Amino acid sequence: MSLTISVRYEPAKDLEFMTKLFGVNKSKMLRELIDEGRKMKSIVLYKQGKVSLGLGAKIAKLSISEYIDLLKEYNIPINIDIDDAKKALQYARTVF
Repeated sequence: MSLTISVRYEPAKDLEFMTKLFGVNKSKMLRELIDEGRKMKSIVLYKQGKVSLGLGAKIAKLSISEYIDLLKEYNIPINIDIDDAKKALQYARTVF
């Protein structure tokens, strides 16, 4: 399902700069920024202990293994014990 959202963004020159820099249209640029923002927000929340590994992965729209790779990429230690791992796996099975 596709949803159209109108966003007022000032200054618009920032968006124009980004679209020219990466050679994409405004819609694609905004989608990419939102996707990256989801990942970064999930990392911050995970690092602060506010979300679990499974929920962080869901926020980032990644599988748990992809999310673990993302955390490693940013040198974020994985805070998980065996019970958390079992819960994350069980949760992942219901979501994905």
